Amino acid sequence: MAARSWREARIDDLLAAVSELGMTMSRAAAGELLDERVQFVANQMRVTPATARTYLTSEALAGMARQIVFGFVEETPGADLMSAPRTSAVPVRFLGRVVAGLGEVQRILMVERDDLEHTRDRVAQIAHTQSHLGLLLTDQVATIDFYDEPSVQLPPALLLRVARSLETGADLVEAGLVGYEADPQESEGLPSAFRRDVDLLRTMAGQEKRP
Repeated sequence: MAARSWREARIDDLLAAVSELGMTMSRAAAGELLDERVQFVANQMRVTPATARTYLTSEALAGMARQIVFGFVEETPGADLMSAPRTSAVPVRFLGRVVAGLGEVQRILMVERDDLEHTRDRVAQIAHTQSHLGLLLTDQVATIDFYDEPSVQLPPALLLRVARSLETGADLVEAGLVGYEADPQESEGLPSAFRRDVDLLRTMAGQEKRP
């Protein structure tokens, strides 16, 4: 069996470091980021790419992973959302639409073929988000103290994660993907519906509970 290349091994290391912080990224994206970092180091230090690679140690890759994940710091990567402060009021009726939307995003991801491992991780991540929504919904009694309809309190970070997932779904449909066994005509309206809900989720995440 042929030995794995330096690049493939380092991509594995970077993906593992990102995963340890509670997020995922595609193998292709990790490879592009690694190539850019090698070239950057080579240019800055006036050395060859081969020499630049020697500077990308495990510690350096861990730092790259932190930069990637902390770009989503408002989503509190790796945090236990079940015990996070629940300061965002969300109508129960709207939550039903959000859960359905996450289901559609999973169907869309199921037809991706470029990076099956990343797709599997992403579907699992979204399914876990759905699970959090369901558990948090059943963990409290809906009240009418923020909207004029029953609502529950959720962690803002969870709403931001859901928004990012729906935004991904909108991007994929606009790129031409149709969900697994989905109706192509019905799929045409998904991007606008997803983006409308994304805006609402991010607005709700920034609101404070009434005294």
